[in-house]
Amino acid sequence: MSRELWYTVGVIAALLLLVAMFAVKKIRPFEARADQRITYKTVAGDDLELYAFFAQDMDGPAPALLLLHGGAWQFGTPAQMFPQCEFFAQRGLHCFALQYRISGNALPDVRGAIEDTRDAFDYLCTHARDLRLDPSRVYVGGGSAGGHLAAALGAGIPDESAARPAGLILYNPMIDLAPDMPDHHLVSDYWEEVSPLHHVDANTPPALVLLGDRDPEVSVATAERFCAAMAAVGAHCEVEVYAGQGHGFFNYNAEDTTYFDATNERVLEFLRGK
Repeated sequence: MSRELWYTVGVIAALLLLVAMFAVKKIRPFEARADQRITYKTVAGDDLELYAFFAQDMDGPAPALLLLHGGAWQFGTPAQMFPQCEFFAQRGLHCFALQYRISGNALPDVRGAIEDTRDAFDYLCTHARDLRLDPSRVYVGGGSAGGHLAAALGAGIPDESAARPAGLILYNPMIDLAPDMPDHHLVSDYWEEVSPLHHVDANTPPALVLLGDRDPEVSVATAERFCAAMAAVGAHCEVEVYAGQGHGFFNYNAEDTTYFDATNERVLEFLRGK
């Protein structure tokens, strides 16, 4: 199959996933609004922003969680993570939903999105005092493609000497981009540069992977391989599997918040242990 045909198939698959996540599950618009919009960088005249949800009534600097939306690096919006951010801010975490470069219908430049993730993380650490956050407790997470970007940051892509987050929260993340993986066609020219599973090292921070056992994009076996690679270098990794759930199961669903609530509570449990 030609690369162009693979790309077309990939775009269709991404659109179908978005339909499944936001139409079939009847996810309703969430009413949360960010406390502040912060420009963390400007690219080609376009501002990229952090949508901040601040924890209230804190005695000192609070831990922070940077969250990245999914959408095959092509689609999506930071608002997808607003529900999680509001939840965590109400429980003592500053939370930031990240706007990163997406490609629309064009082939994604995943390396640009990785760069944006790094720059946003560095911005939070550099401005920790102004934002009332603890720079030693900045966690990074995301769903699907956003989970990939979080994992890439944790694995030191592209600079293994750069600072790492305190921990990773990975919702059905695209952590293995090898040739036999579902999204390989989107990064086929440079997949080894950007595949987190192939870059984990002893400095990769503790990770929590949350996924359903009916996910067509990220299998339980893939998550277990990732954790095995982490264990092999002495890093900590946990996998939480949700029976009968598919891709995007963790998103806010106004008609049934079972898995939204369950994953959020599991994340809090993980972070409290760090």
